[in-house]
Amino acid sequence: MKKLIYTLVFMMFALNISAQTSWISQYSPFADTNLGKIQFVSATEGWISATNGKLLHTTNSGNSWLPVRLDPFLEYFALSDPDVSMCFINSSTGWVIRSIGSIGNANGAALFKTINGGINWTKLIIPSYDFGFYVQFVDANTGWMSLANSTFTVFGFFRSTNGGINWSAITIPPVVGIPFFINSNTGWLMPVVPGSSGTTSDTIRKTTNGGLSWTAPWGTNNQVYLSIINFSDVNNGWIAGHSGVVLKTTNGGTNWNYVTNTGQTSSYQTHAGYFLNANTGWIGTKNEITNVSSVLYTNNGGVSWTWQTPPIGTFSNSGINGIHFYDALNGGLSGREGIICHTTNGGVWVKNISSEIPSSYSLSQNYPNPFNPATNIRFDLPKSGSVKLVVFDALGREVATLVNEKLQTGTYEVDWDGSNYSSGVYFYKLMTGDYVETKKMLLVK
Repeated sequence: MKKLIYTLVFMMFALNISAQTSWISQYSPFADTNLGKIQFVSATEGWISATNGKLLHTTNSGNSWLPVRLDPFLEYFALSDPDVSMCFINSSTGWVIRSIGSIGNANGAALFKTINGGINWTKLIIPSYDFGFYVQFVDANTGWMSLANSTFTVFGFFRSTNGGINWSAITIPPVVGIPFFINSNTGWLMPVVPGSSGTTSDTIRKTTNGGLSWTAPWGTNNQVYLSIINFSDVNNGWIAGHSGVVLKTTNGGTNWNYVTNTGQTSSYQTHAGYFLNANTGWIGTKNEITNVSSVLYTNNGGVSWTWQTPPIGTFSNSGINGIHFYDALNGGLSGREGIICHTTNGGVWVKNISSEIPSSYSLSQNYPNPFNPATNIRFDLPKSGSVKLVVFDALGREVATLVNEKLQTGTYEVDWDGSNYSSGVYFYKLMTGDYVETKKMLLVK
């Protein structure tokens, strides 16, 4: 867990969007502040939690973000990593957990709630602890909260069944960690100690009774540093962390598999991720050697990944702390030093350059070819339907999915960025219900 960093310099980033992404940099009123969790409650309305204790709110897809102060009298702070200090269940109702003081000198946890879309915030009565770092509700009534003393040596885990009005202490999990609940009964615990940079065992715990008891159905005793956990349903879940570690389950955590095809190496650290469903998800990661931040995108459950490069900048304090999508197209990310980016097409760019109906299917030769690092691929669709455009290496392994969606008739083009791939021969294959074509291209670095 990295310490919170407060920088005194506001950095303006050039809008240098790589070929396979359409993330747009947005203005942040908190340019000198680390931003944590981002959550969209509609395609246009979203919230961001900031380490200065305040929130940012947009109702126009991030064209403007407005500061929101929770308490007119006291100053608070919050963790930006992990991004678990805010939760909305709809556009009206949300909770935010904060602490008085600073990361090394917390002296009072506080929980706030709104039921009118953030117009008013009510400070709820909670057990007395120095530090509050986690809150999650799955509906208007059922939620959980984690509290600690200022040195992270004493922890409390609590559940509410009436929207946060009352809290009951429940059994503290056998290890310190970040829970994630998919409903009022089922949840999982990712082992990690907030405020610590140490590794833990990879044992993932599970509860089926709302946190009253926990089991440990899986673990290999590998020492890992985990930072994000997300489930899209009771079966499909993802965990990620440092050293390029990504874990996936498809049976509710009975088994987890290490995902090794993302293209990450041990120099990558992940602090953000969100999965919309079993197939579609985004992971925010950073190469700590080159300082390049990327978003890994999959639309086939991790069979292949597309690397997106949002306009974040390559300096040591950059990085992605939060990522969230309202649907497959509309979403955003937040990060260190006030970074905010937004996309309206999932971050993946496939452009319809002509709506005229082609006479036949065709897949054009990529241009330029040979190329370094990016190339353009164009194709024609005389019929609407499901379209998939995939890149394979010379051994026939799928390395990137550029398109995997329903498209209308027309002519399209998409770019492939080979920055994270080695030189060599690659093949790209267009597949529809009526047409399959493969062509060769050469990446030369």
